[in-house]
Amino acid sequence: AAMPPLEAKKMLISMAVTQGIGYTGDDRGAGMCIDFIDISRAFFHADAKRKVYIKLPDEDYAEGMCGLLKKSLYGTRDAAQNWGESYMEFMETQGFVKGKASPCCFFQPKRNLRCVVHGDDFTVLGDRKHLDWFRSKIKERYPVKIRGRLGPRESDDKQIRILNRILTWGESGIEYEADQRHAEIVIRELGLKDDSREVSSPADKRMETQEPRKLEGAEATQYRAMVARMNYLCQDRTDIAYTVKELSKGMSSPDTDSMAKLKRLGRYLKGTPRYVTKYPYQETLDKITVWTDTDFAGCTKSRKSTSAGIIQLGKHLIKSWSTNQAVIALSSGEAEYYGMVKGGSMGLGSKAILDDLGIHLSEPIELKTDASAAIGIACRVGIGKIRHIEVNQLWLQHRIARGDFVAIKVDGEHNLADALTKVLGGLSISAHVDRVGSYTAKDRHELAPSLTDDTEE
Repeated sequence: AAMPPLEAKKMLISMAVTQGIGYTGDDRGAGMCIDFIDISRAFFHADAKRKVYIKLPDEDYAEGMCGLLKKSLYGTRDAAQNWGESYMEFMETQGFVKGKASPCCFFQPKRNLRCVVHGDDFTVLGDRKHLDWFRSKIKERYPVKIRGRLGPRESDDKQIRILNRILTWGESGIEYEADQRHAEIVIRELGLKDDSREVSSPADKRMETQEPRKLEGAEATQYRAMVARMNYLCQDRTDIAYTVKELSKGMSSPDTDSMAKLKRLGRYLKGTPRYVTKYPYQETLDKITVWTDTDFAGCTKSRKSTSAGIIQLGKHLIKSWSTNQAVIALSSGEAEYYGMVKGGSMGLGSKAILDDLGIHLSEPIELKTDASAAIGIACRVGIGKIRHIEVNQLWLQHRIARGDFVAIKVDGEHNLADALTKVLGGLSISAHVDRVGSYTAKDRHELAPSLTDDTEE
């Protein structure tokens, strides 16, 4: 079944506090709200598409008899897909246009409603009158739970938990808080106590030993589980993205060095368990900005480079990444160009999601990098003197020439993606967190899920 990218939800949050989309003029109280609606037992309301026979329960059992499903049952292979077809058909009957890039994104042009569906969770942005209309229509089709309406008026809800992230609407805009439970669980699994030492940065270059011991059995399993949890968390935390990427290299064969680096990350998270990204009110949105950076040959074992990037809608952070490049670049310019290509593809994906949500930007995507050589490669046509460059990476040149992108040189110190490519000290990490519009804290939000709460809301 199709699932929307996380940035689609963040785009709705950004739109809600963007002038010309979520509100007009200075009257922010008259702006749009965000509705959060859950469908109860969603799969049971989707017609079964194939013949699935089940054993009858004891109270209905008869010799030689079995049951034929008319509706989708949890645990069957196509239940989620059937549910997707059901709600997509419903949305289209209500005048919504289904997205092309993501069929989980919808736009209703007549009522100016935008919706992102994640499983059985509907997040809808629009005016109060039209949100009330959508509530009435979806209630006619499915049994629903109205979880809340986040908005700027005093009568609107001011905070809500969605997918275990916490949204808070204040006077300056919306705050989006990562699920700190994942950090707390890793801290607990690592055995860090209340009096354990905290550190100001998530990684340290001086942590490798000459003869690390390979982790076996339960130790290796525990390592993989904690790193997988950190992989999930770093979708919302740019400060740990590079460190988690490096820790993921040890997933197949973790050793004592890998565990030591993970404990270093745990000590950092102990001092910064909460991570909040701000979405302040902003002026009209006209373009997507993509920041890219690369650490040339940063991996001492494979000599592969790291590509990193951050995507912003205006002042709002909607996506970040830190990944190893698939090929071994032979120069820093080549590596930086591959990083621009990665950023370009991510930018096009974000633009496609915006199109699905009814926002069509006229300005070209801004590709910001601190590498002059990479800009030189990107702004010409052909391989030039770099004969070995991967030809399938040259599409960016044609898109820049066509005007879909504009390459912009920035100072390395001000490149927002810099912190996602290398190990940095505490002051640099703190400055990065501030520049991307986020902050950390040691306390716990009242809506944060408990460590024993496995539900997704």
